[in-house]
Parts: sequence; structure tokens; C-alpha cells
Amino acid sequence: MARGSRLFSYLFGIAIIFAGIGILFDMLGLKDFNPAGLFPFLFLYFGLKSLQRGKRVGGGIFLFIGGTGFLSYWLGIDPGRVIGLTLSLLFIYFGYRLIKGKNKEIEIATPSKPAQNSEKSEPVTEREGLSKRANEYEEPFMSRYSLHSPQHKHSLIGNLFLTGSRWELQDMNVWHGIGDVKIDLSRAYIPDGETVIIINGWIGDVDIYVPYDLDISLTASINFGDIDVFGNKQGGINRSMTLATSGYPDSSKRVRLVVSLLIGDIDVIQL
Repeated sequence: MARGSRLFSYLFGIAIIFAGIGILFDMLGLKDFNPAGLFPFLFLYFGLKSLQRGKRVGGGIFLFIGGTGFLSYWLGIDPGRVIGLTLSLLFIYFGYRLIKGKNKEIEIATPSKPAQNSEKSEPVTEREGLSKRANEYEEPFMSRYSLHSPQHKHSLIGNLFLTGSRWELQDMNVWHGIGDVKIDLSRAYIPDGETVIIINGWIGDVDIYVPYDLDISLTASINFGDIDVFGNKQGGINRSMTLATSGYPDSSKRVRLVVSLLIGDIDVIQL
């Protein structure tokens, strides 16, 4: 299914839900329902589509109009307050970026030869803490991350593709607001022991390609969308899936995946 049709189906489904809520409230005499209240979802759709196509200004305008209309009609918030809320969030965001601006993003190194001693060079306490935190997400699955992993990849709008030339896999924490994440583990040098990859995002698709001889453990959660892991599919609202390959506990090289999305698709494909 094309990304545009996926996005349309998600927002259309949400609009149908709110239409049902509006009709129910109208019947109960709690709120008069007007079909015009569904128009904000149309602006939200065009806004997200524009952002996916790289049109940030136009997409931002559509999202602002749609968000203002949604908050005004469905939540009864005055448009002036919405503008004030937007400005306050922008100040908070840019202030945060100024504070975090000095922290450089760690790039993935392409090794000239296998780093056989990479496990020894990394502090044991750091890896144990990372693995312990991943376990905490699995029972129950948490939606917020405060993890400091060896590699941080964060982007409000944009894509992360690790599908090119050979690269060395390390523990990784990925956060993205709007965009796609593609990771091809068949192109990566997998170190000994357990490697943990945590991906958290708002809107987009996550595609992970796994070689047939690699043992993995996966915990996936999505609010609106589909999860497809090795042909095991789930779709709808508030879906989650947890599984592990049979040889995972005793494997000398294994990868633990923890993925959380608000809207989108999670696909784990075996090569």
C-alpha cells in the first residue's frame, strides 16, 4: 500500500471515529454535531502530505489551520489561545534545541576491518543498563524514552536510512517526529553479544531487514497502523507484538528491537 493511501486511511479512520463521537454527543444532548467539524482532518492530511514531500512551509500552514480548527471545534479552545499555545511550544522547542545544540550526533562508522574487540572496549555497566532499560519497555511497553545509548539519532522531520554500504552496528536510540526509518541489518557488521536498537516516533514507517541467520527479539507497539513481522500481521488501533527467534537466548550474536510509533507501519522483513 502506498504511503499516501496509508496516511489517508489513518486520518479517515480517525475522522470517522470523531464523527461517531459527535453524533453520539448530539443524541445525548451534550454537543451539537456539525459535519463541518470534520474539515480540520482534511487540512491535517494535506499538511502531513506536504511535509512528506519536503514542503515544510506549506505543510506547517495546513497543520496549523487543521490543528486550530480541531482544538476549536472539538475541544472548545479559543483560536487565540491556540495561537498562544503554539508560540509557547515554539519557544520551548527552540530553547531546547539551543540547549542541546552542542551535543553532536554520533555518526555510524564504516569499519575497514571487523572490530573484534568492540565488546571489550565498551563499559560493561553501560551495556547492562541499556539491556535492562529495554526489558523495562517490554513489560509493560513504555511510550517515553530517557535512555542514553552510545548512538543517538533524533530528527523532528526527516528520514533515517541505514541501507547503504557496510556499517558497524552498535546500541542505538532513534527518535523521529515525522519520517521513515529503514535499517538493513544484512548490510551491518553485527558484534558479539546482544545489541539493542530502540526506535520511537510519531508518524512514519519503520522497515527493518533481518538476515535469515540472525536471531532477534522484538517488542513493537503502534497506536494507529499495521505491524508485520515475518508475515505475522496485526492492524488497527493500539496494537502490539512481542516475539523472539527460537535461538535468541543462546545466540552469540543477537539484536533486540524495541519499536514504538503513534501513526504508521512497522515492518520486519527476513531476507
